[in-house]
Amino acid sequence: MTESIEVSVAVGVRAAVAAYAQALDAGRTDDLVELFTPDGVSDIAGIGVFEGREALRAAYAGFAPKRPQLHLVSNTVVTSWTESEVTAVSDLAFFLRGKSGWAVQAVGRYDDTLRLHEGVWRFQRRVTTFLP
Repeated sequence: MTESIEVSVAVGVRAAVAAYAQALDAGRTDDLVELFTPDGVSDIAGIGVFEGREALRAAYAGFAPKRPQLHLVSNTVVTSWTESEVTAVSDLAFFLRGKSGWAVQAVGRYDDTLRLHEGVWRFQRRVTTFLP
């Protein structure tokens, strides 16, 4: 791949990763589901595996925030790519705001496979693991 294509892939992946965190924290379930391919999978350690947009919609609607929350995602690295598929890994920290302010609730990692779908990088599989 040329350098400009490599940069374009990295930018597209980071845009999907950021859009996911922002939609999740805002409770925008439909926006969140649209970030996945029609057969997309979200595998969340200790919670479940959700496949296809209807299952994703039902799961993420149940995760809608009841109080302010924030997913901070960083250190995103594209680990492999072709013209139509990318793998990437990112670190995450999940915060909730309580009476005393913001507090870290969990830290973990996203292992992603994204596919180019209708000209946009979308999650085909997102595996979320949490660190002890």
